[in-house]
Amino acid sequence: MKKLILLMAVVFSSVAVNAQSRWLVTPEAGLTVNKENEGKSETTLGFKVGAGVLYQIKEAQGNKPSFGLKSGLYLLMQKGDLHTWNDGYNYHGYQNEFYPGGYGQASMSGEGGKHTIGVCANEMTRYNLQLPIMAHWGFKLCDDIRLNLAVGPYVAVALGGTASAFQTIDNKVDYSYNYDFNPFKEKTLGNGITLKGAPRFDWGGTASVGITVKRVSFQIGYDLAWGKYHKDQNDLRIRNHQVSFTFGYTF
Repeated sequence: MKKLILLMAVVFSSVAVNAQSRWLVTPEAGLTVNKENEGKSETTLGFKVGAGVLYQIKEAQGNKPSFGLKSGLYLLMQKGDLHTWNDGYNYHGYQNEFYPGGYGQASMSGEGGKHTIGVCANEMTRYNLQLPIMAHWGFKLCDDIRLNLAVGPYVAVALGGTASAFQTIDNKVDYSYNYDFNPFKEKTLGNGITLKGAPRFDWGGTASVGITVKRVSFQIGYDLAWGKYHKDQNDLRIRNHQVSFTFGYTF
């Protein structure tokens, strides 16, 4: 009986060790370069921090790479334009018209005759929590060096963010009226213009290539976002391009 119990303990210990060897956790941190597909299209810097989790389904044999599934959770800071879509409304008896890209106009009567009042959207910062699901291949270059490739989809949700906008009068920016607000909540400005909240959900494709030396890794990632600029957008379009440069340590 004691021999049977000892044998079962050895078997379970072997299974546990083998299972642990298949799971790899890599905390990562680094910088991102972000470029939107519409708007001012300026390139902005951000950051990426989180942890990747790799489950190895098949280990490398000879010239054949290892194969596994990689996921994880990452916090990303992205900067870009504020893209809003606004409802038309009557302001001082004149119909307001709105256009995508964060710019709205309303005609009003005042001193000096008829004027046009509107909103000029400024910068938007969003903090996304991203979950990728990727196929992963590891190529053994030598004893302590591996080349890593991964590709798959991702989903993300915005945890929060900030945005700013200026009032315009006759298409000229009036810097005395600066509005700061949460871009994911509907905002009615002091001039009566209502900006709808931006979508929190984001999704797209992601890929990465990197080098691991013993336990230290360097990864270059690329995210292609297909999420909506605003909630009333009906067509599917590429929204954002992002490249990340991260360092990690594997446990």
